[in-house]
Amino acid sequence: MPKVSQLSNEEVSKILHLKLLGKTVKKISKLLNRSKSMIYRVLTRKTPYETKPRPGRPNVTDTRSDRRVHRTVFQVRKCRFAKLLGLPGCNSPRTLFIDEL
Repeated sequence: MPKVSQLSNEEVSKILHLKLLGKTVKKISKLLNRSKSMIYRVLTRKTPYETKPRPGRPNVTDTRSDRRVHRTVFQVRKCRFAKLLGLPGCNSPRTLFIDEL
């Protein structure tokens, strides 16, 4: 099975322009001498020939919760280090609660 040659940016822009003019996929494929499936592929992609996002495990928390967790962990580490050195401070409710655990 022969490999399909990749469309140039010029051909992609022609396809998009012809579709905006109201041409059907069949007419576009005949005009550019390309298969209908290639035309459909160009028209259905959000941005032509851009890499698709990789599938992965979705995040459980949002970015705001992530920042809150990082900030709390940083405060706890800071307070524990201060307690080791015998320095005063670190009476925030978060760190007191976590220290009790």
